[in-house]
Amino acid sequence: MILVAVVGGSGAGKTSVATTIAERFGDRCGILSLDDYYRDLPEGVDPRDINFDSPQAFDFDLFKEHLIMLKKGETVMVPSYNMITFRREPSKEKPFHPRKLIVVEGILVLHREDLRDLFDLSIYIDAPADERLIRRIERDTRERGRSLESILNQYRRYVMPAFRAFVEPQKYYCDIVLPWGVENRAGLQMILNAIENMLRNEERKGDDHLV
Repeated sequence: MILVAVVGGSGAGKTSVATTIAERFGDRCGILSLDDYYRDLPEGVDPRDINFDSPQAFDFDLFKEHLIMLKKGETVMVPSYNMITFRREPSKEKPFHPRKLIVVEGILVLHREDLRDLFDLSIYIDAPADERLIRRIERDTRERGRSLESILNQYRRYVMPAFRAFVEPQKYYCDIVLPWGVENRAGLQMILNAIENMLRNEERKGDDHLV
């Protein structure tokens, strides 16, 4: 199995890159999102007072457990996190089956050293701050029903400081930095070629064990 990490700031284009990779490799590939591993918002706590871009917002222990299980060829039950209620919905947990290639995307996938050690390839999506903010506004107004004022307040208070403290430093642990995400066609094609070669090498190893 090949495990690929795709990280970058909110709105950088991580999902688009992960989706492009998955489309290229079809049934051989699955996408796992760190967003599904948010912790439940405690009762009575105002979500405006929570930094959802901080490492403390994620259940990294469960996330790591699932990655290890997948590498062993085991199916995991991925949580279903509601971005409107800020809580998991146990009845909507979904099975995630092992694949030859798994792309794991999220803002802090490589935050912990013990997580970084699990990946075969890591990619940092680099996008200008203004473009990331525009994409975040478009997503949060359309998909999460949030007001422009609340999005900007959250961005100033939490998102940008967390980006500088936690997200951007991951760039220096990545194998590849991809400016502009899917718009960088040449860079993306190089990544696709590299993954194809990695899969071929894995298949050859499998054949060698049969000899």
